[in-house]
Amino acid sequence: MIGNLYDHKFETPFNDPKLPNWADAYLDKFCDLFWDNTWKEGDEAITSLEIDMLADRYAYIKEGMALRAFQIYKLYKNLGFKTFKEYCLKGLKKSVYYVKRVIKAAQISWSLMLEGFTELPDNVSQAQKLASSASQVSEEVDETVSCWQEVLGRAKQESKPITATYIEATIIGETIPLLATAKLPRDVWDKLRAQAKQQGVKPEKLLEEIIGNYLDGSSEPETQTEPEPETQTESETEPPVTTETQINQASFAAWESDLQQLVDQHFEDYGESNTTLDISSIPGADC
Repeated sequence: MIGNLYDHKFETPFNDPKLPNWADAYLDKFCDLFWDNTWKEGDEAITSLEIDMLADRYAYIKEGMALRAFQIYKLYKNLGFKTFKEYCLKGLKKSVYYVKRVIKAAQISWSLMLEGFTELPDNVSQAQKLASSASQVSEEVDETVSCWQEVLGRAKQESKPITATYIEATIIGETIPLLATAKLPRDVWDKLRAQAKQQGVKPEKLLEEIIGNYLDGSSEPETQTEPEPETQTESETEPPVTTETQINQASFAAWESDLQQLVDQHFEDYGESNTTLDISSIPGADC
């Protein structure tokens, strides 16, 4: 056993560790890579390892398929949940807003796979940005395939990494995100920022998800007979904030009040000092 000779920085499991029931494959992978070193068995083993990495790279596609199955077949009821939203919040510990983004991203990338692409958007944000940018090219024809081909070609030519921002800039050009302003208590903002740091996202992104989940919950409740429309996205149901939008003082004050209550529900009992927060493209924006 030569695994311990390598400084791989992964703790070596001893004494039959108690792992989650879904983690057996992770233990097998550790042993293959750092204990048994099965990857040294030749080119075929290394190729197999690379295939595994590529599959893991696009794991959100399988996740989105499974989530969609739970949604339309109401499999969550077998686990004791009454609605899909309840399953997302209590079972998955994720907002239904985020889960629906994963489903949509999986549908987009699956379509690209069927068109013959071997390189796909790396994550949910990239897939969402591809779809939203392609929809701005044409409202009558789905230009997702041609737009993705353009992104791949230009990235290769320019030797640049593909990001959500790069996808948007390639398809529709550079854009200046529209901003909206809301006042939040300072310690609420500090708490939001601390949690966002733990999750590895921007505070504005976390607040966007909280608001998106709230707005999704305020829509019509899901029925027991009809699945939710597959083609509907948040951008279709929630008008963007524009500089031309005229909001009277009373309406704006009511919106601020609702936003304050929303954040208060997400974080418990905070102070009363205020700060100003710039929120980019709420809801539905990608960092």
